[in-house]
Amino acid sequence: MTRRWLLWLASAQLLGCASMNMKKQCYANGVCRIEQNGEVSWSGPPEEVAKMQGGEEGRKQALAEVDKAYAEAPKRSASDPVRLVLIGPTADAPDLAALTSAYRPMIEASLRDDPRIELVPYDRVKFLVEASSGDSLHSSFSKPEPRAKVDAGLTHRLRDGNAEVDVVLVAHLVPKEVTGFVRGSGGAGVAQVVNVEFQASMSSVYEFSEIEGAQVGKSTDSLAVAGLDKKGKASSGQLKGKRNPENDRAAIQEYGTWVKNTVREKIAPTLPSIAAVQEIRAKNREQATKDAPAWFRKVAGQ
Repeated sequence: MTRRWLLWLASAQLLGCASMNMKKQCYANGVCRIEQNGEVSWSGPPEEVAKMQGGEEGRKQALAEVDKAYAEAPKRSASDPVRLVLIGPTADAPDLAALTSAYRPMIEASLRDDPRIELVPYDRVKFLVEASSGDSLHSSFSKPEPRAKVDAGLTHRLRDGNAEVDVVLVAHLVPKEVTGFVRGSGGAGVAQVVNVEFQASMSSVYEFSEIEGAQVGKSTDSLAVAGLDKKGKASSGQLKGKRNPENDRAAIQEYGTWVKNTVREKIAPTLPSIAAVQEIRAKNREQATKDAPAWFRKVAGQ
């Protein structure tokens, strides 16, 4: 039912027209919604525009009431589980993107030895995660770019889509140049290697608040050296090789330890109780079905 409801909300025909500062969405009823530099404007038949503006304001008010309900709900006890979903790792650099399937099992393993943290399979929430970023009122379902961070749109979709998730963690890989001085009997110089930085971006789904962290691994695929030999002659060189993900296992374990500690100490105390979450969602589901058009209620069996 949740999937059908989200598809109904996203059923408008979206014509892509986006830039860094402008996003335009046009719908089958002839209305276009334009968002530029934080300002929203509308175009189209006046009666249809008025309907959509009123509907948007109503949904915003409803979301504000949901935010308040979660903020004021009883908090989770220390014995209750925290359900975490791992997104990624993702990478923009092609050489690191090719290794994400090797790194994911390592990251999962680093998160599994805490009895309070339950890993949620990604496939359970893939539909909600891969909707394009934006607020939960205006998400589309086109193929997204590799995600590097959590955002409010993502956490709202997981929360309001009734995903069985409390915390979302995005793991992202970036190249990290590490430079140091080297000295030997043949001279001295500077050496540079390209390691992997494992970035973490996470938040509770009930109230968006990003927490970031990072850990640098030991693997490298290149070594560059420049310096002076013992006669004072300048020289340089570079070696290319194949990165071995196993050399990053220790760093990934430290990454996982940081994530678990952060969840326990900073995020878990803010989470609403599981009973409160179920109660709020049941109330919202009932209201959403009530507000849905008649054809939707018929399809949903209501």
